[in-house]
Amino acid sequence: MKARDCTQDQRIWQIDEVVADVFQMMLRQSCEVVGDAAASGIDISAMVLLSGPIEAQCRVEFPHPTAKKLANALLGCEGIWEDAIIDDAVGELCNMIAGGWKSKLGAMASASDLSVPVISRSRAPDRIPLNGCSLSMRRTYAFDNSPFTVSLAIREPLGNRSSARSTK
Repeated sequence: MKARDCTQDQRIWQIDEVVADVFQMMLRQSCEVVGDAAASGIDISAMVLLSGPIEAQCRVEFPHPTAKKLANALLGCEGIWEDAIIDDAVGELCNMIAGGWKSKLGAMASASDLSVPVISRSRAPDRIPLNGCSLSMRRTYAFDNSPFTVSLAIREPLGNRSSARSTK
């Protein structure tokens, strides 16, 4: 299945529900989809890899002002945070989203492991390619009028790739 055909696969689009749940339960804030293009001015990102029977990556990307708002929300107060605190906030959000998404992928995902978040402060974030990636998507969300992007890529187990490609 080509990346642009992934709208037919509910597993990858469950991320909208996961992102909304994480923000509501952990931050007591609403978070809405605002589009499919990347948020502008990306300064910081975090990536979590899923490895095992299902291989995937989850990446969150933030402009610095949005990452600061995230740290304020996670810590429950406004502050002038060091970069390490903001990095931790972005990494923790990525971990929560990846874990929530993994829980919706079924039995095969339960045998897969999540990595610790990898943080990047590069404007051109490094992406770890998933050779043979069968599904991918990118969505931009906003909380408190502050945009950020979530990207997913998943590689199906060898036995499931042909059935994924034939889903239309």
